[in-house]
Amino acid sequence: MSFFNKVNDKQKIILVSRIAVVSFLALMFYAPKLWITAKDFPVIPLFDFIPIPHYPLDYILAFLLIGLLISFFIKPKKIIGLSIVILYFYLAMVDQNRLQPYFYQSVLIILTASYLRSSQKNTTIVLHCLMLIFIATYFFSGIHKINANFDSVWKHAFTKHFSIFPETIRLYFIYSIPYIEAFIGLMLLFNKTRRIAVLLIITMHLGIVILLLKFGYGYNVIPWNLQNILSVYILFWNYKSNDPFAVFTQYFNYKKAVIIFLTFVLPTTNLFGFWDHLLSFSFFSAKLNYYYIELNDDKLIENLPKGVKKYIFDYNGKKIINLNDWAGDVNGVLLYPEDRVAKKTQRYLESFSETKNSTKLVEYHHRKRD
Repeated sequence: MSFFNKVNDKQKIILVSRIAVVSFLALMFYAPKLWITAKDFPVIPLFDFIPIPHYPLDYILAFLLIGLLISFFIKPKKIIGLSIVILYFYLAMVDQNRLQPYFYQSVLIILTASYLRSSQKNTTIVLHCLMLIFIATYFFSGIHKINANFDSVWKHAFTKHFSIFPETIRLYFIYSIPYIEAFIGLMLLFNKTRRIAVLLIITMHLGIVILLLKFGYGYNVIPWNLQNILSVYILFWNYKSNDPFAVFTQYFNYKKAVIIFLTFVLPTTNLFGFWDHLLSFSFFSAKLNYYYIELNDDKLIENLPKGVKKYIFDYNGKKIINLNDWAGDVNGVLLYPEDRVAKKTQRYLESFSETKNSTKLVEYHHRKRD
């Protein structure tokens, strides 16, 4: 880690942007079918009028994105960075399941780093904007965990996997997690607490990686956890400021205004039912909805593509498809957890039936199968 102590602010920005590119590419290669349209899971556009690019155009656009990411890694120029941002958001509008938090965070980093210039003032502004992204990530991730579902779901998980510890200790730890994580975000603002926050963040992410490897799932978020470990260390470990709120106020301009709007204003509106959960840094909060669809028409089941039928299973006497199991297996990522996405997936299944009420969408807040 001593290497990172010797780099200047401009080099820090370039390093963090390159780490974001590597993470983005790793996750693209982990979930290649997410970026094509011919597969056993429907493409879910944000608006029905958006044209869906089919083969070979879908492959061309995916490889174009890969090429732009590699080009930005080699030479982080503004035109390349903005092209990545525009292309990604077009692809995400074509299929909302591409709006995964790790892609979104990396795109924000690339967008911010694209505006890096030679002046020290500009470098400071861009550095602060990157810091704001991570401060908001941890602060809101903690805030969103303050809910009854989080306590209930994680009590069950800790009882199942960590019963070796006394129940009182488990409960106090679960109750404290949201506040610890939110305070970690705030601790990054102050010189006296910043390094403690960095160490806590590193410990948290390493713990997540170890648990994912132990339990054998969630591999798609491992690159993201490693990305955050490196990025937070690079940005915050040696940073000193006379004003703890300089990241918000010093050299305030439209760049900072845009990042503050995206990372603080919009996530706040999520608390009142606006803006999406994952784009508001609601991670592992147990607030996210899961869905399954009951199939109530034998003809529909018969007409489904073979690749879809294998995800049908019996649950409480019903034939159902769990959307996370289906999306996760085909796309390599879970269903984007918004009602509009689940409803459009339901409509896709209903297109194989000639009768009304052939399906029923069921929403729940925890997985039905371990």
